Amino acid sequence: MSEEKKVRNSVKLILLNENNELLLMSTDDKGIQGKEGNYNGRFWQMVGGKIEEGETLKEAAYRELFEETGLRKEQVEVQDPAWYGEVDLMMHGKLTRVKQSFVPARTSSTNVSLENLTEEEKPVCTRLEWFSLDRIRNCPDIIYPVLLTDPRYLPAILQGDIPNKTIPIDLTKQPEKKTQEKQTEKDDEWER
Repeated sequence: MSEEKKVRNSVKLILLNENNELLLMSTDDKGIQGKEGNYNGRFWQMVGGKIEEGETLKEAAYRELFEETGLRKEQVEVQDPAWYGEVDLMMHGKLTRVKQSFVPARTSSTNVSLENLTEEEKPVCTRLEWFSLDRIRNCPDIIYPVLLTDPRYLPAILQGDIPNKTIPIDLTKQPEKKTQEKQTEKDDEWER
């Protein structure tokens, strides 16, 4: 009999500053792998994480926001979810169905910090940076979700076109191989 899949409900913040730049966090967690156990290397992702038992989606968004950026609730306007997707991953050895809601958020503060990370996050979350849409499109690094620059997603949000009901986003899409080769070169540069 096969092992039952865990479920992890999570929230990601589409956090934009006044320059329409998206905040991304560099993560290098070998404990998070594709469902076949493949590890694609360091990647960028939106801030956010697991919705704890008893938390609402927005409560989790504000908690994760503080832990991963240092920003407080009064510094950020969080909206209702714009996108939703699911993906199966191996998370620390357990097959897990990750269910992610993506919420648009705005801040006038660009001063962010990793000082409030949990003990579990400290070794794997290494940097925060603001990315323009062009920088995301031209970035040699892996950025999840891969479909972020599709016109239905981040470009629409940047133009103020926030869906009035949540739209699906395919989280199973993986980066092209050439991106992974460039990523390895970039990892080598960071280690020098």
